[in-house]
Amino acid sequence: MFKLLRRPAGIILLLAVVGVFLTLKEADIKGEREQLEKEQLAFDAQRKGQLTRLRIGFLPIGNNPGGKVNTSTFEDSLANHLGIPVTSASIGSTYTDTVNALAEGTIEVAWLGPLSYLYAHQKYGAKVILCLLRHRRQKTYQSYIITNVTTGIRTLQDLKGQPFAFVDPFSTSGNLVPRYVLKKAGLDPDKDIRGIYAGSHEDVFQGVLSGKYPAGAVASDNYDLDQQELRQKGSQKDALVILAKSMDIPEGPIALRKDIQLYDTLHVEDAFLTIGENDPAILNTIGIAGFAKVTDETYDSLLDMARYLNIDLSTYNG
Repeated sequence: MFKLLRRPAGIILLLAVVGVFLTLKEADIKGEREQLEKEQLAFDAQRKGQLTRLRIGFLPIGNNPGGKVNTSTFEDSLANHLGIPVTSASIGSTYTDTVNALAEGTIEVAWLGPLSYLYAHQKYGAKVILCLLRHRRQKTYQSYIITNVTTGIRTLQDLKGQPFAFVDPFSTSGNLVPRYVLKKAGLDPDKDIRGIYAGSHEDVFQGVLSGKYPAGAVASDNYDLDQQELRQKGSQKDALVILAKSMDIPEGPIALRKDIQLYDTLHVEDAFLTIGENDPAILNTIGIAGFAKVTDETYDSLLDMARYLNIDLSTYNG
């Protein structure tokens, strides 16, 4: 009799366990469906886009090695591709001002130098999408250490004890790379020379040309264009000497604010690339030849330089 009574009880227990399992399974499926619905809604929101305008910030040195240029034609073309208003301007008076504008939400896109991008990425999460291509569509440039022929300086060792013009604490070719070159040559850039920040590549070039600074560091792009200008004027074209040329430096990145959604990121990137491929005449108005895809790894060699110089970019203030 006991065995007979125990069988229904066992069956009932089994059915109860199965019922609980099915209930849990249904709950799991419901949870998964809800998660999928949330992800779909998020994706749909991104597809619709969040940007209602695009504000581009350039470094205060201007968006062209030869100086500031009129960006209105480029802005109009970009606005046409994106379907939203586009404006651009040089931001503040230092490289840091442009980075801060990106971090504070004053602009959506920043046209940066490699070092200022690495700082913006590590401190504020800025995202690189492209780099610009200069004349002849090269993806790299160099840092030149220059002097005036009248100074008698002929080697890097001759710079010891001399005033030396850097560009800006966050300039790649005007600060980070020349410091690296000097240190590799056996000079301490903080002790063996008397470094000052001139503010821009143009200020360094003109300062060395005039004799205001015995020597300084400039980007090869700027140097070549300024020398071309001198040749056209027929004056002082042989006044400067290049003491050292650095290794190749990856061209400056175009970076987005960290909160820009994926759809908008891809849309902006596509618009830049489309103009670069289809409208070279428009690019000529801002002194560049195109754009190319890059990633954070493109700038790894500069991180190695920063580490070699004991620079922590997350806390760097120049």
